[in-house]
Parts: sequence; C-alpha cells; structure tokens
Amino acid sequence: MRKYFIVYTLTIFLAQLINAQHIKRKGSLGVGFYQKTPDSLVTKLGYSQGAVVQFAVPNTTAANLGLQINDIITRVNDITINNPTQLPLVAKTLRAQEPIKVIVIRNNKEIKLSGTVMPRPLETSNTATIEYGEFAYQQGYVRTIYKAPKDRSPLGTIYFLQGLPCYSMDNFTAFDKTKQAIDAMVDRGFAVYRMEKADMGDNMNMAPCETMGFNAELEMYDAGYKNLLTLKKVDTGKIILFGHSMGGVTAPLLSAKYQPKAVIVYGTVFKHWLDYLIEANMIQSGYYGDDTVQLRKTIDAAMPYINDYFYTNKTADDICKTAEGTAALELIMSYDPKTKLGASGRAASVHKELNQHDLSVAWAKTNSHVLAIYGECDIAANNATDHQALIDHVNRIHPGKGQFWLAPKTTHTFEEIGSMQDFIKWQKTPAAYYQYAATKFNPKVFDHACNWMKEVLAK
Repeated sequence: MRKYFIVYTLTIFLAQLINAQHIKRKGSLGVGFYQKTPDSLVTKLGYSQGAVVQFAVPNTTAANLGLQINDIITRVNDITINNPTQLPLVAKTLRAQEPIKVIVIRNNKEIKLSGTVMPRPLETSNTATIEYGEFAYQQGYVRTIYKAPKDRSPLGTIYFLQGLPCYSMDNFTAFDKTKQAIDAMVDRGFAVYRMEKADMGDNMNMAPCETMGFNAELEMYDAGYKNLLTLKKVDTGKIILFGHSMGGVTAPLLSAKYQPKAVIVYGTVFKHWLDYLIEANMIQSGYYGDDTVQLRKTIDAAMPYINDYFYTNKTADDICKTAEGTAALELIMSYDPKTKLGASGRAASVHKELNQHDLSVAWAKTNSHVLAIYGECDIAANNATDHQALIDHVNRIHPGKGQFWLAPKTTHTFEEIGSMQDFIKWQKTPAAYYQYAATKFNPKVFDHACNWMKEVLAK
C-alpha cells in the first residue's frame, strides 16, 4: 500500500509542478485505429472516409468519450478526418483539460461525442526523481526532463542527445531502448537531462519536426545546454554529453562551444554526411546481397544531381524537376518528392545542412575527454572504422583524451543480438525480430560507459 501511495503522491506533485509552468501538458486521445481498413469492414460499415476504431484505451480521452470498436471517426473538433493518417496529426495538437468534440459514424448514424482531453501519463519511478521543466525559446516553450538517482547526489549530469527520427523523449514504453539507456545511466549513479526537439512532446509553438532543418534543431539543443547550465542542482564541472546516432553529430558541435567534462558518442558519424550516405548505401546493400558493382555505377551516374543538391543553392524541388534528379535523391537519402521527406521521415534540408558541418573541426576544438562506442552489429553506423578515425583524430590533437570501444554483439539501438550476419538474418522477419529484440537490451554498454565516466570525473 505504501508503494502505491508514494507513486500517487509523486504524480500529484509532478502535476502541480507542470500546472505552474507555461507549458500545458499534451493530451492523449488513447485510440487504436486501422492504418488500412480491412475490406470486410469496408463492406460491413459502408466505409468511405475517416478512421475506423480498433480499440479505446481505458482511462483515456477516447474511453471517456465513449468511443467504441468500429466507430468511424470523421471529425475531431474543427478538423475533418478524411483518412486514417490524419488522426495522429490531429491528436498531437490536443492539450490536457481542453474541451474536445468528436463526430463518429456508428451503425450508419452520425453521433456527436464531447468531453475533456485527458493528459498523457507522466513518467514515474520508484528509484529515481523525475522533474519536468521548461525553457522559453523563440515564440514558445521547450519541455525538459531531468531524471536522477533518488536519495543521493548524482555523480555527474548527462545531456542525452537523440538521433535523427522524430520521436518524443517523454514517458517511453517499458521496452523502449532509449528509456532503458537513460535508466541504465541513472541506476549507475548519474543524472540524465533531456529535452524535446521541434514540436515533439509537450513543446509549444515549435516548427514541425518533420520539416525542421538540422541547423534549427542544433540551435534548440544549444538553448537546451544554456538552460542546463542554469539548473542549481547541476554541477557544471561534471556535465557529459551522450550523443546517440545523429546525436553524435550534435555532440561535438556543442562540446566545441561549451567544453563539457566528457563526450560519449554511440553509433555515429565522423566523415562528412554525404560521404556517410554513399558509404551506407554500399555497405548495407552488400550485406543484403545486392549487386554492389551495379550500385556503384548507379551512384556515380547520379552524382551530378546529388552534388548539385548538396553543394549548391538548389532545392530538392529544383533537383526533382527531372526524373534523373528525383531518382538520385531517392537513391541517396530515400527522398519522396510527394511528401518532401527523406530518410527517417525528415526534410531533405536536414541532410543538406548536416553535410555543411566539418566534424573534424568541431572535435579539434573539443578539449573534453571523448569515448566513441560502436556496436558490433550496428548496420546504421556502417562499421567501426569511422569511430576509430574519430578517436585517432582526437588523440592527435589532444593526446590521451580519446578512447574507442567495440560493444560486442550489439545493434544500433543497444540490443545484444550477435554478429552482423545474425542481425541481417533477423531482418527477413521484422515482426519476429521486434519481439525477440524487445528483451535484449545490453546493459554492458552502459557498464563500460559509466565506468569510463567515473574514471574521467576522478581525474
């Protein structure tokens, strides 16, 4: 009984803290729906447009509204839902305690439902303190979350920098690997500070993540560092950056300016971004058994269009005026001219702006201790060579400050799977792999990282 009381009290405290801030908590619609309505339901329901409900999660906005299985959602507030892809975009705009009106078709009749938006659940923990913060940025506010060991002072504070895709850093699912990484470092005595990028999570009045360029995103992370330095609980002499994936590009650009005690990068890039993209195409195709000789010829033929985009003022729209240009951008960064999004659902400008940064310059200006980790079966980061080159570069300029570690049998997202060949085999059955990998988080990565951080802090 006591444990539940503590959790309940903590939830009330966090809710009160958030209510005192400028940011209003994001709402949770709490409905599952068909991405593609089965033909049987199309006939049965007379479906032509909207989103068909699969389930309503208990104790959420959907459940309180009385949404039922096979309801067809056609309108949320003032927005018409023509197809299922619109529903998540509308749900992202909901804020807790605001009124909501939903129109559904049920048994061929239009029904109007109304109620109040329920808040997204807050992250809680029995072993850590969690503080939801914010800072003003441009015309809005950015959500921050600070998680630290309970009842003891943290050894240092880690600023966690996430990768390329757009996803919220708030209240992950239990088996989310970013959550497990953060919790692993907190369990080992460190505080972890993180922030939401673009319009993710609770952020207010920010540009959509999908369309925000890398330089604008970097400015937000820079503002996040400035905010971190103002927190009274943080020892500014014991700040460590942890850059995962593309966060390992953001890390040196911040460290060159702020000179934290240490920097850790995992599964990242050292070479120029375009060079990485070309190499990734070749390496990944080779693992999947494609004809790499023909691919090399295709890439060479596409390079005039690719260079036009990456090294001139031409936009992706300019390049895509020809079929050859469209094919070139599709090849090198999975660009879709209809959605105007590329790899990981990000704007083409992200890739162009990433390529503008010379990371060797940023690392040369970084006086911090640096640890580069590469997972043995991390296909997203290509291979260990780039990480080793990064550390060689650091040690040439700052002798003894760089260290490389190969994480055995580990993937890009911290799962312990086996060899690269094992990982490739799993990709033939994605659903089975997802289920298998869910419980394969590799804590040894964070044993090594945290032991290294302790050694650095002791120097």
